[in-house]
Amino acid sequence: MDLNAFKALLLEADKDTQIAHQDYSKKSAAHKAALQIMQFEKEIYYGDVTNTRHLQKIKDIIEINAEDIINETNKA
Repeated sequence: MDLNAFKALLLEADKDTQIAHQDYSKKSAAHKAALQIMQFEKEIYYGDVTNTRHLQKIKDIIEINAEDIINETNKA
């Protein structure tokens, strides 16, 4: 496999991942919040971002989505 074929394969995998993330986040508000937390954790793990307020950021994500999560839970 040459370099261009490998790059194309990686781009296709990235596109598939983005589609999966979109589908996952549309399942419910809880799924949306979970995906945001997972993406934030990935950024910290791989060093894309440094955040000294790690737990505060997770709390903020949950608080932003809490009303939608409660509304969906009450409908069930």
